[in-house]
Amino acid sequence: MATIMLVDDKDNIRKVMGAVLEREGFSVHCAADGRQALALALADPPDLVLSDIRMDGMSGIELFKELRSRSIAAPFLLMTAYATVPEAVEAIQTGAIHYLSKPVDYPELLRTIRRVLSESAAKVVVERSAARLLVGSSPAIRVLLDRIEAVADSDATVLLRGENGTGKELVARALHKKGRRRSGPFVAVHCASFNPNLLESELFGHEAGAFTGAARRKDGYLEAARGGVLFLDEVSEIGGELQVKLLRVLQERAFSRVGGTELVKADFRLIAATNGDLAALVHEGRFREDLYYRLDVVPIAVPPLRERFDDLRELVEHFIARVAAAEGIALPRVTDGFLSRLETHSWPGNIRELENLVERLLVVYRPDVLSEKLLEQEDSRRFPASSGAEREQRGVMEALERSCGNRLKAAALLGISRRTLYNRLERIKRANKPEPDQG
Repeated sequence: MATIMLVDDKDNIRKVMGAVLEREGFSVHCAADGRQALALALADPPDLVLSDIRMDGMSGIELFKELRSRSIAAPFLLMTAYATVPEAVEAIQTGAIHYLSKPVDYPELLRTIRRVLSESAAKVVVERSAARLLVGSSPAIRVLLDRIEAVADSDATVLLRGENGTGKELVARALHKKGRRRSGPFVAVHCASFNPNLLESELFGHEAGAFTGAARRKDGYLEAARGGVLFLDEVSEIGGELQVKLLRVLQERAFSRVGGTELVKADFRLIAATNGDLAALVHEGRFREDLYYRLDVVPIAVPPLRERFDDLRELVEHFIARVAAAEGIALPRVTDGFLSRLETHSWPGNIRELENLVERLLVVYRPDVLSEKLLEQEDSRRFPASSGAEREQRGVMEALERSCGNRLKAAALLGISRRTLYNRLERIKRANKPEPDQG
């Protein structure tokens, strides 16, 4: 439930507008002036501020500036009959403040609030991602984030290991964003997408006449990454001859374009990634040992989704915010049952598979709630319907959790009598009782 700070010096507007917003499911904090709003926001930052522009003591514009100076970044929606006020126009033109004219049209107000909240949710994730570019707080992701923090501001070569879909490129982008080369380009090359003959000229570039069809000189990815980061994804797909040339680049920090002799300085940080075991490929003679050790200076393991189920809610809400903003739809609520059912899947496609699932559910169904029933409806193969007994047990456990173990409140949440709840608890107890040892 989003929290809206409503700021207006007219009692009747606060009363009527507050009632409309609460009826739509928002939590509303009311303030009669800017000073009161600032104090309330500092104590409990809102998700959105809805403020009149002209008030005694502190105007809406001044309130906006005060909130920003205190690092409260909630979107600010300004209501005014004074659209020509110079400072209001200036603030609106910055994109920092959204504008509604008075008298307020309530359907338009509600549409604007939902749109702004959706955009804000996506923006918060993007801004956090600009610093971290990864979502989660599980032990596995904290280890990864600590590793990124430790080696980001370096030029040492990094080798990322992780299954397909785990977010290795996101890790590479995080290293770039936090590193000393952040102002330079980030150039990603997916080695498996090129045939071996083409990959060399794509990486090194070529001179005019170097081969049939090379009518003019072309710079390669190594030059495009000058001053920044070169990310080689699926580096194990590079062939033997090209491995030798890449090794020479790393040793000499210079290279020549295909068909040329001029030495070009190699000025980039290299981050390589693989979804396989390069050491095993070295043992099998399929990858050069000397190149492997040149790449494996700073190894970083990117965990699969099944090792970070604690991050499921944050990941799902991250993808919801992105899709909702792109599609212009309201943010659905995520149930505990939905998240629990996600944990029953092995996720071979990892984060990418989860992202695709969330996007499909939102685009196809436009739900108010993401529930396990919706999962079963969408993909009964990956998420088969649970039995009646499993659903009953999950419902009872969730009700007890929500009521902090109070059985009377849990029964009320379930819409049953306390005696019926006791009967269900007895059935669950018997169903989960271990079989006696027959030995």
